Amino acid sequence: MNIQDFHQGEAGDTSDTELMFKTARAAVAHLRSRTSKGFLVEVEREIREVERSTDKDIILAEARKICELNWALVLPFFNAARKVPASEDLILKFSNLVQQLAGHDIDVAVTFLERTPNALESFEHHQDLITWGRQGLDTFHKATNNRKIWKAVNAYFIEASQANCGYPLERWSFFLEQAIRIAAVSVDATVGFVSHGNRVCLLLTEAETIRWIDKGLENSASGQELVNYFNGTSLKAIETSDCLISGVPLRSKRNTLAIICEAFLGYPVKIQSNTVLLGCKGFSGGAATDGRTIFLPEIAPNFALYKLMALHQAMLLQRHPFTSLDGLILSDPAQIHLDADERLIHQLPGLLHDMNEYSEDHHIDQHPEKLQRTGPVPKPWWGDILPDLMRETDETITLVKEKAADQYGDIPPELLEGLLSTLMAGGEREPNALWKLLGEMLDNIEFPSPEAEELQESVKTFFYKEWDQTTGDYKIDWCQVRQRIAKEHPNDFVQHIQERLRGIILLIRKQFMKLKPELFRKYRAQPTGDSLDLDALVQALTDMRSGAAMSENVYIRRDKRIRDVSVFFLVDLSGSTEDEVNGRKVIDIQKESMVIMAEALDVLGDPYAIYGFSSEGRFRVDMFNVKDFNEPYDEKVQYRLGNLQPLGLTRMGTVVRHATYKLDEVPAAIKLLVILTDGRPYDMEYGNLEYAISDTKKAIQEARAQNIHPFIITSDQKGSDYLQMISPQTECVILPKVELLPTLLPALYRRLTG
Repeated sequence: MNIQDFHQGEAGDTSDTELMFKTARAAVAHLRSRTSKGFLVEVEREIREVERSTDKDIILAEARKICELNWALVLPFFNAARKVPASEDLILKFSNLVQQLAGHDIDVAVTFLERTPNALESFEHHQDLITWGRQGLDTFHKATNNRKIWKAVNAYFIEASQANCGYPLERWSFFLEQAIRIAAVSVDATVGFVSHGNRVCLLLTEAETIRWIDKGLENSASGQELVNYFNGTSLKAIETSDCLISGVPLRSKRNTLAIICEAFLGYPVKIQSNTVLLGCKGFSGGAATDGRTIFLPEIAPNFALYKLMALHQAMLLQRHPFTSLDGLILSDPAQIHLDADERLIHQLPGLLHDMNEYSEDHHIDQHPEKLQRTGPVPKPWWGDILPDLMRETDETITLVKEKAADQYGDIPPELLEGLLSTLMAGGEREPNALWKLLGEMLDNIEFPSPEAEELQESVKTFFYKEWDQTTGDYKIDWCQVRQRIAKEHPNDFVQHIQERLRGIILLIRKQFMKLKPELFRKYRAQPTGDSLDLDALVQALTDMRSGAAMSENVYIRRDKRIRDVSVFFLVDLSGSTEDEVNGRKVIDIQKESMVIMAEALDVLGDPYAIYGFSSEGRFRVDMFNVKDFNEPYDEKVQYRLGNLQPLGLTRMGTVVRHATYKLDEVPAAIKLLVILTDGRPYDMEYGNLEYAISDTKKAIQEARAQNIHPFIITSDQKGSDYLQMISPQTECVILPKVELLPTLLPALYRRLTG
């Protein structure tokens, strides 16, 4: 049947079908014939698809209304409506939202429709789709005096529907309220905040976020400063966020909390950041457990609350599946939490004081059975009950253990479970991927770099494996790294930077001097501290078991923090760094940022290395030594830095493996690997994009497994397309402008190590 006679109908066609096509034809009557004909062909195809749906009548009826508003909405509406769950009420609400959004801005309505399939996959409940749309619509209503607010709403629909967004919708409601405030000054800054800058506020409370916004609005002298600040990329934005964060970071207390939980449970337990749970069903950002690992927020107001969170989750671990003291199965989350509190107070009465600090209805003295049972208010240490995650973890571990038992029959089951729990705590939960990782560990397939082969005075060679995602295995000894010293011809590049940026360098050096440690003293048997005092802990446990109250003075406190940080900088020397931005080459901007970092680190004293990298096939992966860990920042190093020039391509996985090998030799508690690049991984014979990305991702994972913390900084504006596949968003940043790198890098370093 052709378009010309489609509107006349055929046997079995409904009147809605005929009316829909007539409406569509009338809507594009003013367009050129080729455009209108192409549109009608697509409408015909969509109608045929809709006719297979049980909700075809309601979809066609609503599509006619949408078509009468604007023909450009029809095809996106059909595509979205077919994916909306079969529910007349839901489709009507959805269509109504589209029409109201179109009344404010057609482009926003189109974006809403185009992002609907992604949103349905990302959101936990179907009704969240309506909440997502209404929050955007409410933003229009609240910002009636700002016609350009549509740009922020458009950005919101894109960002909030991302699978890796991580923010619940209620948090977006708050962000949109703040976006309206920013839009009153700069709409472009608002778009930056909604698209990127909100991530700077990840560890801030709502009150702290408001203060962060106030500071940006007060202290940005120009429109461009506003945009840079609310993009979250300016030095001022990051430093302001760092100053506002209140509380204790998990990284400084994780080991202590693990020891406390081990002493309580009687067996080791892993403490992990809860950021790996972003996107899990039911996860709202609090403490949680998958039945084996305890996940805690990255920031807590103080150590006492961290301790409550950890011990509460430890109690949930002890009673998984959840049963009460009398053996009854518990399914209500509130009752599960209350039961855990009862047993926790029974075993550790000293925690009652801490609970009373954070809750008004826990004043129960020494009688845990009197905990309030009617309409309990969630407590700040409770966190989330994630039964689906627990079930998935149990099933995955059982599946992989059974498979491993057939191939590795002599491996103890408890060892297998411990290895799998560790891998899953790091974020890998897909059974096949876990099996491959486990196989690598059990087969003892390691790839330490072989001894260097001396080719000439300044060149050494190393061979490395490469991950082939098509076969799901490594290619052994596949790539050759040629480590050489960068050219040392005299030049004035560094001297010129030192003179031109004298003020900025002095300021950053002063800031870094504040990070420099001083002498410290230990204070034992303290109520809070950096680590456990094992002698005091043993005495406290002995007292508890003898019937006395358990003392909380079981920590060692140090009055000054010791820095033990090493960092390896990788500078991309690919040919694309020859490109100019506002009259300056990308390579020169990267070198300038290294000069500033070297000046700052020279004052701070953190050991650091700088290497440039380039490649031309798997046997010519070149690493240029600018400064090694044991070298001083002298004139020779400055000459090398100035001589770095754009060369070839970017075989990123091999480069990361060599940097990991170099860092592994350095004795430091914290090891950072900072990669400066302007594009995606690419090299001759490096396979397609998916191959290059999977190898780079694997190399990054290998680095993490050796307690090295990678961080990628790219100026590639398309970086989000592949970076999210390589590394979590907390371990990378996309610069909206490469010129920001020299001021951003020191601020990022302080944030990562401060």
